[in-house]
Amino acid sequence: MLASLARHRPTSVILAPQMLQALVEAMEAGAPLPASLRFAAVGGAPLAGTVLARASELGLPVFEGYGLSEAASVVTLNRPGLERQGSVGRPLPHARVRIAGDGEVHVSGALFSGYLGQGPTHPMSEWATGDLGHLDGEGFLYLTGRKKNVFITAFGRNVAPEWVERELLAHPAVAQAFVFGEARPFNVALLVPRPGVPADAVLRAVTEANQRLPDYARVGRFEVLDNPFTRPTVS
Repeated sequence: MLASLARHRPTSVILAPQMLQALVEAMEAGAPLPASLRFAAVGGAPLAGTVLARASELGLPVFEGYGLSEAASVVTLNRPGLERQGSVGRPLPHARVRIAGDGEVHVSGALFSGYLGQGPTHPMSEWATGDLGHLDGEGFLYLTGRKKNVFITAFGRNVAPEWVERELLAHPAVAQAFVFGEARPFNVALLVPRPGVPADAVLRAVTEANQRLPDYARVGRFEVLDNPFTRPTVS
């Protein structure tokens, strides 16, 4: 990726969070800032605020956004002079965002006609995204997790695991993270470290993540796995 940036000198790029983290870590290790780059849009998955802060310190012009295929791709985006850290930006002119009573993000405006191979759906005025979030007083959207993934702790607190996992993955020692706490008095995590990372670095990653989280969302116990997560095969 670094070689391509140097060779093609783009003024803008679109990155997934893991790609941004790789770019940040490369630059922190001494790689030069792509001089031509003026706008780097990041989306497709939750982005830890610490990664965004590190990118800003390096001078990377990073702007987080949010979208989905069913709503003609990009729905909200932070832009130069119109941004809020921690948010995914304000709706673009073609889109409108509403928060339902249960916290689910609903999108209207440019919506799709249907899924390939299933024929067109009936006309829709609004799409329930399955994502949870809230809007601030200036219309910036903040995402907190997925509606179907939320678990309820033994203390009755709702926790979106992506939120906690995002904080864990912000540490360079952690490659993969899985968090669960349904009906438990504390949350547990399965962690896959990056190659060559010592055990104390993983402990520091959990400690630092917990410092950024409220008490009900913190990881009480964790286990370090020897192998990365794999996807189940379908026979």
